Order: sequence, then structure tokens, then C-alpha cells
Amino acid sequence: MTRTDDPGHIGPIGVGEAWAVVTALSYGATNLLLRAAAVHIDPWLGSMLRQVPVAILAWAVIGLARNDELRPRSPRFLGWPFLLALVASGLVSYVIGNLLFFDALATGSLGVAASGAQAGVVLVSVLLGPVALRERPILLGYLGAGTIVVGLAFVALAGGGASTPDWLAGLFLSLGAGASYAIANVLTRLVQRTRPTTFVALGMASLGGLGPLLAIEAVRGGGNPLAGADPGQVWVVLAAGCFNALALIGIVQSLRTANVAVASSIQSGAVVFSFIGAVLLFGEAAPPLMIAGVTLVTAGIVLAQLRRPTRPPLPRAS
Repeated sequence: MTRTDDPGHIGPIGVGEAWAVVTALSYGATNLLLRAAAVHIDPWLGSMLRQVPVAILAWAVIGLARNDELRPRSPRFLGWPFLLALVASGLVSYVIGNLLFFDALATGSLGVAASGAQAGVVLVSVLLGPVALRERPILLGYLGAGTIVVGLAFVALAGGGASTPDWLAGLFLSLGAGASYAIANVLTRLVQRTRPTTFVALGMASLGGLGPLLAIEAVRGGGNPLAGADPGQVWVVLAAGCFNALALIGIVQSLRTANVAVASSIQSGAVVFSFIGAVLLFGEAAPPLMIAGVTLVTAGIVLAQLRRPTRPPLPRAS
């Protein structure tokens, strides 16, 4: 796939791609932590709690730095269209995407939900990037994305995908969730390639995501967003939220220099890291279909990074 404006490299890969690897590792760590603690928590509450650490971090940094990008009278003001795009990215990802994802979990299996969502991210990123951002992958990029999607299908089947009666409905819901996440990435990329920013992007996205989730939980809990929650599980999910925060930082940073198709393909590595960790740490079985799926995902990620054309000039950041 194309690397459109990468100003540097870390070893054999670009800076944006390196941050995408950080995202995949962080999401893998998040999954393993929740798996180790056997957390069973209300989906809406869990989604809200996972966003708390990144919101606290982002707004603490913004407050300490007194960031001019949020001051309308400053020449460095980010601009209302970009700020609204970031808020919309949080709403689409954290609220709409998570709603569809948790419905997919309730309807189908974990394997279908997780793999379907990631497949939706990859597919929509490849299709939407050229239309919305004019960032078109080369042939190997399309082949890599296709290989990743086939691998994710194997992972879903190995995880008992077709064993649940409503697995097809779960698949469509999870694809919708992935599409929502991809749209959020496109909105973030739209800002990052023109006016690169990190904590302002995370802070504004938290307004669009954590704000509505907090309001929903407050209504559901009769004014208390933590009503009925187990304190131990709350702390575990908050700890997982710290890894989630690192993953979100990775997404924002990767979309400065890597297009959405590149970033999404590499982020599929979370499936690979989760599988390896589950086998090594928890002794989970590794059926042949699962191994084949993980191998295909890995091959697709590598294939998608090969023979990218020369990048155009880096846009000037104001």
C-alpha cells in the first residue's frame, strides 16, 4: 500500500507504520488483560471505562500545555471543521461502533465479532481511502487486504464462528462496527495529514465518545454511571484502558504519516499478538484452522507493505 508522506523511518519501516505496530501490540495487551481477569462487565459500562484513561491523559496534557490549537483567537487555532471532525470520529467509533460491536458479541461469537470488526476496518479503509482522501493503494495493497480478510475469516471459524445460530447476524453487526471504526480513522487522517496534532485529537475524540457514553450510563444508573458495577472489575477495565490509551495514541500518530489502508492492515496484527499471547500465557489450544488464519493475516500485513511508490511532499503543518 502507499505510504503517502512518511518523513522518516524506524529501522526498515516508516514512523507511521511503527506507530501502527504499537497500536496492534497495545490492543493485543488489552485483550489479554481482560482475558486473564475473566472480566464480565456490562458492555456500555466497559466501553465507557476503557475511554477514561485516554480522556484524562489528553485533557491533562492540553491543560498543562495551554494548547493554542483550541483557542479561536490564536493563529494556531485548529479550526472548527477539524475540531468537529475529531468529535465526530469519537462519536462514530466509541458510541456507534461499540454499540454494533457489543450487539455482535451478544448475537454471535467472540471469534466472529472480533474478526468481523477487524475485517470491516480493513475493507472499508481500502475502499473509502481513495474516495474520501484520494489515497489509493497499489495492487499489492489490495492483495494484502484480501489476504488479511481471508485470514480473519479462518480465525472466526476456528473460534466457533458458525457454531452459534445467529452467527450471520453477528457477522453483519461486526462488519458494521468495523466500518464505523474505519470512518473514524478516515476523519482522524483528514485532520492529521493537514494539521498534525496528538492530544488535541485524542481530547476532542473523547468529547464525542466518552461524553455520550457517560450520559447514557448516568441515565441507565439513575444518576450514577457506576451503578451495580463490581469494583474489582472496574479497576481491571481501567487498567486495560491504559493499554487502550496507548493504542489510541498509536492510531493518531500513525495517521500522521501512514494512510488509513496501511494503518488498518498493520493494526490487524492485534489478532496475531492476541493469539500468540493466549497460547503462551494461558495454554490455549492452537487448532490448524486458527494457525492458518493467523499465518494469512501476518502474510497479508507483510504483503500490504511491499513496493510502495515514492511519497509526495509532506504537507506543511501550521
